[in-house]
Amino acid sequence: MKFFKNKSKKINSSRELANTVWICETTRESNAAYYLMRFAAVNFVEGWVKYKDQQEEIRAFSAVYSKENNLLKFQKEDDLFVAVYTKEKIAAVIDGQTLNFYRKG
Repeated sequence: MKFFKNKSKKINSSRELANTVWICETTRESNAAYYLMRFAAVNFVEGWVKYKDQQEEIRAFSAVYSKENNLLKFQKEDDLFVAVYTKEKIAAVIDGQTLNFYRKG
């Protein structure tokens, strides 16, 4: 049967995300102006937060990521979170809440 013939998962390239920045301006934190995800390389991402009372953004995390079809998996040591990717939006589930990131610039 063709349905069972190919057991390998199709992995899409993460190159389309490399060197892009995504912003989420709707946060649960009242003192946060926005969150950023900077895809610094094909498999490396940094998360940043800009607080209203500070001039500089602060790096919140750095992680490796992989892209399988439209699913993004982020892993930092033992922590794992996932997101759904479209060309217009990344819907990430972080700390029990869904955050919508939009391509910046």
